[in-house]
Amino acid sequence: MLKVKNETYKKLLKINEQLAHYESILSLLYWDDRVCMNPKAAEYRGKQIAIITEYIHKVRTSKKYGQLVNSLNLDDYKKYSIEWVNVKWWKFEYERNSKIPPKLISKLSSLIPTSLQAWEKAKKEKKFKILLPYLKKIVSINKEMIEKWGYDEEPYEALVKGYEIDITPKEIEKIFSPLKENLIKIIQKYKGKEVPKIEIDKIKFDTQKLEQFCKFLIKKISNLEIRLDPTSHPFATTISPFDIRITTRYNSIESAIFGTLHELGHGLYDYYLPSSKYFGQPVSNSISLSIHESQSRFFENIIGRSRNFWEFFYRELTKHIEDFKNIKIDDFIKHINKIDLKPIRTEADETTYNLHIILRFNIERKIFNENIRLEELPELWNETFKEYFGYYPENDSIGVLQDIHWAESLFGYFPTYTLGNLISAQIYNTMKNKVNFDEIKQGNFENIIKFLKENIYDYGKTYTTKELIKLITNEPINPQHFINYIESKLKEVYN
Repeated sequence: MLKVKNETYKKLLKINEQLAHYESILSLLYWDDRVCMNPKAAEYRGKQIAIITEYIHKVRTSKKYGQLVNSLNLDDYKKYSIEWVNVKWWKFEYERNSKIPPKLISKLSSLIPTSLQAWEKAKKEKKFKILLPYLKKIVSINKEMIEKWGYDEEPYEALVKGYEIDITPKEIEKIFSPLKENLIKIIQKYKGKEVPKIEIDKIKFDTQKLEQFCKFLIKKISNLEIRLDPTSHPFATTISPFDIRITTRYNSIESAIFGTLHELGHGLYDYYLPSSKYFGQPVSNSISLSIHESQSRFFENIIGRSRNFWEFFYRELTKHIEDFKNIKIDDFIKHINKIDLKPIRTEADETTYNLHIILRFNIERKIFNENIRLEELPELWNETFKEYFGYYPENDSIGVLQDIHWAESLFGYFPTYTLGNLISAQIYNTMKNKVNFDEIKQGNFENIIKFLKENIYDYGKTYTTKELIKLITNEPINPQHFINYIESKLKEVYN
């Protein structure tokens, strides 16, 4: 009997290794679409993606595959062993995937490239109605999928489960509610208080030199060869083990620098996962989007906005953009950490960023739990934004259209950003007792990355988000660590 189970396990390894190569091809197609493809090719790219996506889905939902997966018993394996992790995730993914017909997956996959083109156009022209017909189709397909997956407490839960297997929307609400209250209090406390005014947006810069500086950051922090390309909406992707690609945008100096650091955090996590050793196996993957986001926000904010970081990198910045020689490093550090009630999430400061996410989380719940009319989205967005930030966005482009996620059918994704922020602060609080962050002043990131490798990267998908946080910090996700971290930082910024 054991021999039969071993043979079954080996068959599943072989099937999933082959499918992982197809997924690598998909990643390359998506990357090309977002970085250098002619927009006119969107329809054909959609068909290419749909064919591969449908094939992968057909294999993973086939009767033969299901028989292999169902013949394995999780109790036959030692908990948290590589085999146990793989079998656990094969079972979860088969159960979830097999509920969705391949034609529905294909329908969604082929719709996304044209939806993304519509989003680009809508954003440029500041007209939500351009995206609306595509969004209606995407939401409709997602609602079909929710009904097929099923849920315990609310429809939106089925979408969140695609990104966080063991954190429900109600649990997220319990974490977000005290966070929102505290953030609004903190914003009120510092409202009207000034920091030395420096107008970085008015500094003229050479895009090539800014790109060179961003590449210098990547190399110095990671000591790896990681590709960097320009795009309209920054992202990181893994084509295959060791082929990590990140993107940023050069519309502003701050956007380019902090976008690069953010995506580098994602890239480092992907690079050091055990994917070359266990290619195609669930254990080689990242735990969740929340943990992934904790890594990107850790490098973007906790590291990238720290005094230690800029004591090393500021001189290099002045070499690439000479106008920074006229700005004191103290003033620069205060500027990049001040509260700034910007309308755009990706340009938001650390304090207000999470309000942007809570806004999206609440709207997504309304879309799927309350079935609001999508025509009402801009108004709902603007009114909620006014409640949180005190003013209305000027137009749809910097309001409801600012993010790519809904055009890409990434519902349930947004809450992972704030969960990631909270987790990064909680892990940082533990790291401070074990890692000397003063080493950053000398441009040394070796021990920081070593800690992350040993405590996060090396585990792959062994644990769930909740389990890993408990393992590293000895407590569940606790927003108080982030609140303490922000309050401590703002005291320095505002003296």
